[in-house]
Amino acid sequence: MKPLLALLMVILTVGCNGPNSKYEEFGNRVNTRAFGHKYAQPEYEDEWTLGPGDVISIQIANNTDLDSLQPILADGTVQVSYVGPVKVAGLTTEQIQSKIQLLLSPYIRGVSVVVTPQRIVSKRIYVFTTELRGGIRARALPLQGDYTVLDLVADVGGIDFLADDCHLKVIRGDPRHPQVLDINVYDMFVNGYTAGNIQLRPDDIVYFQPSFFARIAQTLYQATLPLKSLSLNLSEAADTVLFIQTGRLPRRRRGTGF
Repeated sequence: MKPLLALLMVILTVGCNGPNSKYEEFGNRVNTRAFGHKYAQPEYEDEWTLGPGDVISIQIANNTDLDSLQPILADGTVQVSYVGPVKVAGLTTEQIQSKIQLLLSPYIRGVSVVVTPQRIVSKRIYVFTTELRGGIRARALPLQGDYTVLDLVADVGGIDFLADDCHLKVIRGDPRHPQVLDINVYDMFVNGYTAGNIQLRPDDIVYFQPSFFARIAQTLYQATLPLKSLSLNLSEAADTVLFIQTGRLPRRRRGTGF
């Protein structure tokens, strides 16, 4: 019994022993754009930058025939009348507006441009949850507007017994100054202390850390895998012997080894 408990404690405490992905270690290949995307969101930027896949409305005052709804293409450009392709990815709405207005000024006297985002799909958050059989499930969810931790918890259907609701981890992975926030979700919905209900930002990593009981369940599941495999092999061997002796196989429910 004691060796089993010791093994259990070792497994529960062992983490990832790989190298840290530090900024200095990657030379010219290092991620220097916050999250690594070509058009990443700046670390401290209230207004979002736009990227490929987003759709913007371009309206030109007193020239309604030039108004258009434009998707930002994979190369980061939109089509603008008189000008052609204009690179807008990585810019905020206000910056796009100023750029298009400047480019149109030689063609339209006193030009006034209004740019409005119609659809934003380039901004995402990354959600990681623990699986009972071990491993991590990952999802990239679109980030639309004002979105908080509790919004996310509600959208994913709450927190089950596998996750530690007292230690939800939100990681803002800037390569130079990563931020790790430890949030007590349980305290929010039980006691109403919503100070941790922070607004999520583009490229946030949200990790539902495994609870103590989840770690035990995962450990026990993994420890019994060899026994399950042995049982299945013995069952198949018994089936073979029975078939040789009688010419028939035992009836078993489909999908089970027993």
